[in-house]
Amino acid sequence: MSEKEWFNALGPLAPLYQDADVLEIMVDAPDRVLVERGGTLEEADARFASDAALREVITAALAAGGVALGPGETIGDVRLPDGSSRLLAVLPPTALHGPYLVLRKFPAAAFGWEQLIEWGFITREALEVLQGALQAHVNLLIAGGTASGKTTVANLLAGGIPPAERLVVVEAVHEMHIDHPRAIFLEAGGPANVTPEELISTGSKMRPDWLIVGELYTSAALRAVEVLSRGHTGMATIHANSAADALARLEALCLMANLGLGLGEIRALIAAALRVITCQGRLPDGKRRMLQIVEVVGLENDRYVLQPLFRYDPGTDRLEATAARAGWM
Repeated sequence: MSEKEWFNALGPLAPLYQDADVLEIMVDAPDRVLVERGGTLEEADARFASDAALREVITAALAAGGVALGPGETIGDVRLPDGSSRLLAVLPPTALHGPYLVLRKFPAAAFGWEQLIEWGFITREALEVLQGALQAHVNLLIAGGTASGKTTVANLLAGGIPPAERLVVVEAVHEMHIDHPRAIFLEAGGPANVTPEELISTGSKMRPDWLIVGELYTSAALRAVEVLSRGHTGMATIHANSAADALARLEALCLMANLGLGLGEIRALIAAALRVITCQGRLPDGKRRMLQIVEVVGLENDRYVLQPLFRYDPGTDRLEATAARAGWM
């Protein structure tokens, strides 16, 4: 499908899709289209004539990604042809009041660290500490809430790995767009129905200097933790609102694997696998900010020893350094 045919398939959504300031498009009804712009939701002028017209756009967009819903199927999830966005559609009867559509854009290299510093997302001092972690081959976990920019930060950090090093990127669903000359990408599923666990194991055998794992949200997290705990260097993302929350969520995901490991054993694996946790979020006014950078020092009496390196201060609206110095600096 050509670019022109793709935009035609989107119908009334095409102008919104082309708008660089729009990061996400949500269709809740033929006459109610929302977009995320500048960190906030707002209603758009786009409209569909009817539920049938909306469904025609959904069918065409799914077809562009090689997906056709069969009888009785009500959920379609597809990466779009140019790899820059992903579409999720939910049809009746699962969708109670007509078809719903969510189109999320993943702009590649839309901005860099200098712009994030200018916007106040992170300070130069904090960035230098994270860049030092990359140079020292320190394992990182990038945590954040919904639409906080986890994938953007992961893309930029991975893009800053020295160009001579080899990156193997493994994802359950391909969303990362890493600008690095030696990055290769693997995605789970497909005709062979490769599981995320199998993919992580495969990626670890492909001689990575860095194993980059997409968002951890299933029991495959245990495989990622196990691989990183035995000497591989890597990074991953996770949905969490603080460093402590990220560790608790990671523990829960590992326990879901149901391999008979106790909490103490899982904590020992996690402490061996991770050295740095970053956490970011969206403030009530829509601004995105890095909120924490924490070093995982180890375990003591089966509890994590965490050393905060940077904390967000609402009073100054800045990520402020603590008195602690990163162990790898």
